[in-house]
Amino acid sequence: MKMSALTGPLGEKDNHDIELYIQKDSDWKSLGIATLDGDAWTATFRIPNWDEKTETPYMLVYRETHPSGVVTESIWTGKVKANPTGRPLRLGALTCQNDYAFPYEPVANNLVKLDPDMLYFSGDQLYEGHGGYGIIREPADRAILNYLRKYYQFGWAFREAMQDRPTLCLPDDHDVFQGNIWGEGGKPMDIKTGGASSNGGYIEPARMVNAVHKTNCAHHPDFADPNPVLQDISVYYGDMVYGDVSFAIIADRQFKSGPQMVDTGSGRADHLTDRDIDPYKLDKPGLILLGERQEEFLRQWASDWRGHTMKVLLSQTVFAGVATHHGGYNGYLVADLDSGGWPQTPRNHAIRIVRPAMPLHINGDQHLTSLTQYGVDKQRDSNWSFCTPAIAAGYPRWWRPDEVGMPHEHRPKHGLPHTGEYLDGLGNKVYVYAVGNPEVGTAKNRYDKAHQKGSGFGLVTIDTDAKTYTLDAFRFLVDPTDGKPENQFPGWPVTIHQKENAGENVIR
Repeated sequence: MKMSALTGPLGEKDNHDIELYIQKDSDWKSLGIATLDGDAWTATFRIPNWDEKTETPYMLVYRETHPSGVVTESIWTGKVKANPTGRPLRLGALTCQNDYAFPYEPVANNLVKLDPDMLYFSGDQLYEGHGGYGIIREPADRAILNYLRKYYQFGWAFREAMQDRPTLCLPDDHDVFQGNIWGEGGKPMDIKTGGASSNGGYIEPARMVNAVHKTNCAHHPDFADPNPVLQDISVYYGDMVYGDVSFAIIADRQFKSGPQMVDTGSGRADHLTDRDIDPYKLDKPGLILLGERQEEFLRQWASDWRGHTMKVLLSQTVFAGVATHHGGYNGYLVADLDSGGWPQTPRNHAIRIVRPAMPLHINGDQHLTSLTQYGVDKQRDSNWSFCTPAIAAGYPRWWRPDEVGMPHEHRPKHGLPHTGEYLDGLGNKVYVYAVGNPEVGTAKNRYDKAHQKGSGFGLVTIDTDAKTYTLDAFRFLVDPTDGKPENQFPGWPVTIHQKENAGENVIR
């Protein structure tokens, strides 16, 4: 069992230790002390031989010695729940929290009310402008402090939900102060030749990037291959088995090639606006999406069925371009290279690797919830993707292919617009079953505005007996327990069979 405790930054002469206790019968037993990392201010415990069958109360204690000699204790308590085997596993899936809707109370309260077994935050736990604190890019120590005060807003908002259940967190572009990230294996960004949204590499100092990784991922199961990339930047890909389900955790931006390597025409390097440009010309040999290390990890994971019978792939974003309009209602783009649909050949290669494992792909980042099925050699021959609603959507996107003349076939039986089999703007095969297009956000009230903009969260119920995934996409301002159909985006809830993730389709 691994657990991280986060504090605020402390002084050099302050105590830097956290002690972990668990309750056995009526007594509290110390399991040891962990020392806070001096950048991330994270203390991580790793407890071997944990009794996973028993729910166990825990207590974290920080002791502060005051100048007077008096010692006071700060205490945080919670429960490590029993491993939920032998019944369906319920996962709360979340992404993207823009602070205009802080503290996201409707979503945070609904998570506690629904009481899922575990949580997954797929990235953008903050944005550069969070809290009105401005942005400090360097030196590294100041950039880290600037990051931490924003990251703590995430903790304050969701700590009641996180305290009693395992939580997986992935960092994404805005977490490291970039509008987009094309990590290129840890390369430093050459800001003289492009900006943070459309140039390869990391703009922030490696020390700051590593602090971001540590605050989010230090408590994850041991990584598959912890060797760092360029600049000694840490990696965090690996797997976790919980509740009879195996989760593969990957970074779909850390190794990805930058758009400066291809020619998209005029304007931003990552935006394709000219319909006359052949998107397949952007699929140059040698371009990278996941990279060889993560691909090899996924090959091993796909064939390893120890201790579980169903699988889930977790990453930052969807492996297709499921957005036609960006930034404004009329902001049409042919394609956005920031999506996981580019580069196309590595995208198809990654899907082929995981297809035998039949995983559901859960992701976020788009501020536009969608339920899609990937196609590689033909439509609908591969796994499904659930891109979850943003907690609080900022930059808006829409998927309105019918309005821009994108041809489709085999619209689902529900007949909703903008659904069916498409080629996205990059030429990838994608079956769009449901999409949660937003309104234009005009409301003055922040929570009403978040609701208008298509905010909310996802819930995934994984039934290892029935071999199904049931997907809910809840809106921001709802009571998810009252059963009203309008609580969810059009097309949800949906139940997918495991075999459909290998193209044996039931849903029509």
